[in-house]
Amino acid sequence: MPPTEAKPNLLILDDDESLQKLLIIAAKSRGWHPVAAGSGREGLNHLNSEIKAVILDHGLPDGDGIQVLLRLREKQPEVPVIMLTGLNDAETAVRALKVGADDYMTKPFDLERLFSVVRDACRIRKQASTTRLVEDDAAIPKTRERPMKNSRSPRMRELCNHLEKAARLDITVLLTGESGTGKTFIAREIHRLSPRAAEAFIPVSCPALPRELLESELFGHERGAFTGATAARAGRFEQASKGTIFLDEIGDLPGELQPKLLTVLQDQEFFRVGGNRILRTGARIIAATNIDLQSRVADGRFREDLYYRLNILELHLPPLRERVEDIPSLAKTVLDRIAAKRDVAPWSLTPAAIEVLRIHPWPGNIRQMENVLERATAFADGTELDERDLVPLIDERLNASSPTTNPVRSLQEVERQAFLDAFQRCGGNKARTSRELGISERTVYNLLAKYGCE
Repeated sequence: MPPTEAKPNLLILDDDESLQKLLIIAAKSRGWHPVAAGSGREGLNHLNSEIKAVILDHGLPDGDGIQVLLRLREKQPEVPVIMLTGLNDAETAVRALKVGADDYMTKPFDLERLFSVVRDACRIRKQASTTRLVEDDAAIPKTRERPMKNSRSPRMRELCNHLEKAARLDITVLLTGESGTGKTFIAREIHRLSPRAAEAFIPVSCPALPRELLESELFGHERGAFTGATAARAGRFEQASKGTIFLDEIGDLPGELQPKLLTVLQDQEFFRVGGNRILRTGARIIAATNIDLQSRVADGRFREDLYYRLNILELHLPPLRERVEDIPSLAKTVLDRIAAKRDVAPWSLTPAAIEVLRIHPWPGNIRQMENVLERATAFADGTELDERDLVPLIDERLNASSPTTNPVRSLQEVERQAFLDAFQRCGGNKARTSRELGISERTVYNLLAKYGCE
């Protein structure tokens, strides 16, 4: 008899058919069993106890996503819901969080980040309903492993050794390194190897939320603290009280919140927004940054005392271009994972393909390489990837390094390269890129779309 098809456990609610298809492919590759709907009515019909998470677009043909979110909450109060909103639509994001969304993301978004947010929302909901976090819940895909201990890079082997010691020490850790080097993975590994492994691991991206939301996100708020605060809400420090809170891109923490974080680090105490009762947290703090915090301290944008409180133990992640000896094994691990998720035969790489991967500078590091391999396998005709399968998907800088390449470039190519270089220097942060280039954030989004980098 043919195997029974798994019941859907992820509801994707979006009327954009191309985005639907993209999200379905991405969800399946990460272990989910998705079902898609193009309207609120259709989506609500799919909702049942088997659905473990919902990705909900704000713009739907039969009503906005906020109305659908209210109906979802009536039918399934505990299901995690991630709202997708338009560019810089802070008002919608605030409304969504107030009426019960677990998180939100603005379009265009990074798929890896979206599914990380979905997974973390599932974990937080799981912890809220039980006293212990169950890491091996069969309905939630597990974090992929990476071969750190078998690394051929001396720097990575040293990092692995320091990571294990840091996990046992239960102290504040600062992770530094370029965007895409795996800081979130390392933070999860520290938590997994620590005595807190059975408790919550809660990530917070400091630049992802508008300033007016970040304080409430971190510390929670009391009822009536601001317009629309109809109920008290626990913040991330409360939710992670016995576990680990991961503060990603800590260098972007607004100045007005830095003293409050310093108080948490010094005294483990904080107030909710609009509250007058001192709350305590036992959360362990892991912070990460892809910028030089010392230079931020020097120019007055980051508190010196906060920097020293965060930098009890620093672990630096080397960029992929400085550990090229690991690229073949990393690529094999990524390809094996993709094959396992899609339930197909694994792919292999020809020597020419491996050489292409080795000589590329990978400004986006491991994250960029994963993206290239994911796309290459989607269009591959067989189970062997060759040079021709990879080169079209890799940044033109690879071709620019070839001696046979014509050195004359068009004005548009120069503009594209200048923009992408600035975007990389800013760690992929759109707000910082707009400030550096003196353009609006909307223009940054438009240029990312224009150059196929959404």
